[in-house]
Amino acid sequence: MNRRTLNRHLNLQGTNFRQVADEIRFEIARQLLKDSAMEILQIALFLDYSNESAFTRAFRRWSSTTPAKWRRMATGGTGHIP
Repeated sequence: MNRRTLNRHLNLQGTNFRQVADEIRFEIARQLLKDSAMEILQIALFLDYSNESAFTRAFRRWSSTTPAKWRRMATGGTGHIP
């Protein structure tokens, strides 16, 4: 599909490519934080962020908390995967 066609379809849905990409990254990040023992840096690199800091800023924008705090809440406060 042509880029302009895709953007037109997304605009009709009230969204854009960046929003869709961010939603997918956030979903994958939450799943990896909850269900894997990957370090936050590994998750950041897996999601194609240049470093952990860039990933943390994006995650905070999405969830109003840091990946580390989110992981502790999602794993019952231990920070470890059961």
